[in-house]
Amino acid sequence: MYRFVKMIQRDFMNLLLNPTWLMFCLGFPFLLVSIIGFMTKGLYGGNFTSYDYYGVTLMFYSALYTGTFSANSFMEERIKQANLRSLYTPISQWEVPLAKTLATFFYTLIFYTFIGCVLMFLFQVNYGTEIFKLWLLFAGTNFASSSLGVLMCCIFKSEGVANQILSIITNIVAITAGLLFPASALGETFSKISQALPVSKVVQMAFQLIYDNNSQHFLITLAGIGIVSVLLVFASQMAFKAEAYL
Repeated sequence: MYRFVKMIQRDFMNLLLNPTWLMFCLGFPFLLVSIIGFMTKGLYGGNFTSYDYYGVTLMFYSALYTGTFSANSFMEERIKQANLRSLYTPISQWEVPLAKTLATFFYTLIFYTFIGCVLMFLFQVNYGTEIFKLWLLFAGTNFASSSLGVLMCCIFKSEGVANQILSIITNIVAITAGLLFPASALGETFSKISQALPVSKVVQMAFQLIYDNNSQHFLITLAGIGIVSVLLVFASQMAFKAEAYL
């Protein structure tokens, strides 16, 4: 367990010391909400502003991008040799992908939480009174995305390929789930399809917590995210092969 914890710490520091990822992690969600919220503020009312909408949806959109961080932590050429040395130490093989998942999860969650606080105070984004439950939904989505990034690396054995596929998946999900704009803007049929998507249900649950104080389906939603995360982690363990680093 000690070696496993040290692996997580080292992977966390690799991400922390990468200025590109640090700027992206801090700047990406903040600029998205700031720019899109400003450009669309005339389309929303006074009680429910554009910042209220995008301060929620675009933070979940950023959480979906966590997979690119875990893919970088897993197979970036700069740190691949350090990962290779880990394979020759007396650790279980399952610890390698799980350490990448957890390090990325902690890294992004800390900075995304900070950005959420900045948005709340700078743009008065409404996160409601059930903010801890809202944070748990966000954290669960973040962990699931981190697990997906590691799985993509285990399958394709390439950071570049994994990130290309993750970007496509993330943007398709974001558009169809209404994270970039309200799904109702594309018509009733698209709206019905959007509401049936798992990510849409998570975001709907988030808005219910904020504006209705309705947590009736919170545990079911959180459990669903947890099940997906466990399945992705298990799939990563099955797909990971040490020779992928050779």
